[in-house]
Amino acid sequence: MRILARTVAPAVDARALLPWTTVTDDGLIAADVREREFTQRCLEIANAVDELEGRPVLRYDETSTSVDIAAPMDEVFESLTDREVFARWFGLPLAIELYPGGRWEIEGGGPVGTVVELVADRRLVLSEDTGVSTWELSEVDTGTRLSVGMVLRGGPPPPASWCGWLSGINQLRRLHEVPDRCPIWVT
Repeated sequence: MRILARTVAPAVDARALLPWTTVTDDGLIAADVREREFTQRCLEIANAVDELEGRPVLRYDETSTSVDIAAPMDEVFESLTDREVFARWFGLPLAIELYPGGRWEIEGGGPVGTVVELVADRRLVLSEDTGVSTWELSEVDTGTRLSVGMVLRGGPPPPASWCGWLSGINQLRRLHEVPDRCPIWVT
């Protein structure tokens, strides 16, 4: 699945400060540069929305990120594994068999893979064609720390799946922390 454009709108209370905008990957020449630039642009806008709302911005590198979410671990884990809740933050539904060796798929054009490891409310390791992603949850004073890493097949720059996960993590945090949120990503 290739994303041609994403329309971005901040939360209701920040709309006057940051108008709707559209981010496209048109005009970038090399595919590897396009993916890296597109990832960077999407996350800069997501971080701008968070900064305008007075919230921490998402920090990441080419293979990992960590974010604190003001919600209990079991609720955050449910967001990673429940079909309907997943669709509310990621934008597409998830089909997952919750056991090692089980199949998982982001329906509607997303990745397909295998559940490598599952520790309820604590750890989820997923394999897909571009790499293996590890989702680890730990308790912190403010709720849950979600640490996500991806071992890439083929190395940097980040593949489309890493861009998707990073863009989604921002929305996952907003799902739990911003009441009556207006999703910032619309595809």
